[in-house]
Amino acid sequence: MNLSIAYEDGFKAPAQQLALALDLAIDNCATDQLRITAQGLQLCFGAFKPLKLDFTQAYWQKRRDAGKTQGLIKACKPKPGMKIIDVTAGWGRDAAILASFGANVLMLEQHPVVAALLKDALQTQNSKLLPLSFEHRNAQEFLTQLTDTTLFPEVIYIDPMHPQRQKQALVKKELQILQAWVKPDAIQTHDLIVQACTKVTQRVVVKWPQKQAPLLPPDLSFPGKTVRFDVYYRPGACT
Repeated sequence: MNLSIAYEDGFKAPAQQLALALDLAIDNCATDQLRITAQGLQLCFGAFKPLKLDFTQAYWQKRRDAGKTQGLIKACKPKPGMKIIDVTAGWGRDAAILASFGANVLMLEQHPVVAALLKDALQTQNSKLLPLSFEHRNAQEFLTQLTDTTLFPEVIYIDPMHPQRQKQALVKKELQILQAWVKPDAIQTHDLIVQACTKVTQRVVVKWPQKQAPLLPPDLSFPGKTVRFDVYYRPGACT
């Protein structure tokens, strides 16, 4: 993908800084742009409408009540003060839902462009934010360095890049964009699940296509229409 940095009037200097940080060219006429605007960083990709992340509490509170019946909530059981690490944050949608229940959610994301959008959304929005934090990190490297057991989260959430679905129309625009950048890696996901089970105090939750076999036998699953949430309860259970 040939992504370029673009900017509105008055934002040339931050555009130059971002272009340097991401090693991307500046081109306001490019089809695919990471664009700096007065409203924050936006991703303009192909024929899709501009994508801007929203982590304001007011926005996600509207989805909280509906979320109570979702498999994500049943599997993770978020509550105020709980520590959750979303080790494959992507656009942060699931992390925001979990945080809307009061859980302190740390998002990890290694793709530099996605990381830039996450960071900008958390830094630039003026409304009260959800209890979210973010680090631009590789999940496995982060977990390897997490050696203090007192810092282990209650829940580690994994939403890996899923295998391509048969019906592409079912895939939302956000996932289509991610699939253009990141390819599924079943071996890496398997190893991440195994590692996560040694770094958590309660459970590891993995989001996976409903019709795909799990990479490891779960202790419990919460099925949905297109995805399910596989739960691994005990450290060391993933062998």
